Amino acid sequence: MTDRTDRIRVWVIRTDTAPETAENYESLLDEDETAHAADFLQERDRHRYLVAHGARRVILGRELDLEPQAVTFAVDANGKPELAGGVPHISLAHDGALALLAVAARRTVGVDVCRLAESLDPVDMSERYFLPFEARYVAGGHDLLEQTDRYARLWTRKEAAAKVAGGVGWANTKAAVLQRDLVACVEPAGHHRHRVLPVPVPSGYRAAVALFGEAPFQVEVMDFEA
Repeated sequence: MTDRTDRIRVWVIRTDTAPETAENYESLLDEDETAHAADFLQERDRHRYLVAHGARRVILGRELDLEPQAVTFAVDANGKPELAGGVPHISLAHDGALALLAVAARRTVGVDVCRLAESLDPVDMSERYFLPFEARYVAGGHDLLEQTDRYARLWTRKEAAAKVAGGVGWANTKAAVLQRDLVACVEPAGHHRHRVLPVPVPSGYRAAVALFGEAPFQVEVMDFEA
């Protein structure tokens, strides 16, 4: 019997690279990407954007057997970037010095990554935005490090599922994810639940990836060499 379990790849991209790397990637971008890069006020943020989006083009060019400059994107009904033609399904997330690109052949995919920020008050944030039992779980961490870790793990699961559903936003911080591999989004509301898994990432970060629907899937994590 053929194994029909979906397999997706999540590429881990380190965006704090040498300046010339960002310059090389800038030449691969289209007009919209270049204009967006120019909007950043901080050079560090611009650099990270160029590396993340340039690497996305390199990876997808390999997947599609195209030159990176020839990869074209469209925007779906929810404003989410996708490949022109719609397949494979993709999702890009970045925070701090790390970016993740998820690629899935058959189902809509969403990925999210969160840096464990020392300035964050995880208990206050979870009390404001999470469900009460999830806020209690975050507050139950024995120190700030564990509380921040719990908060980030929940946050990335909520965001990954929301991206699959097409409803990124604060409303989905109320989606229940604690001890759940199947997540139903709050906005847009629907009868679908989406399967979510953690993604192993470098120390100081937490990440999750989701695929549309309840069917199981497997994740292959790949390190991208910029």
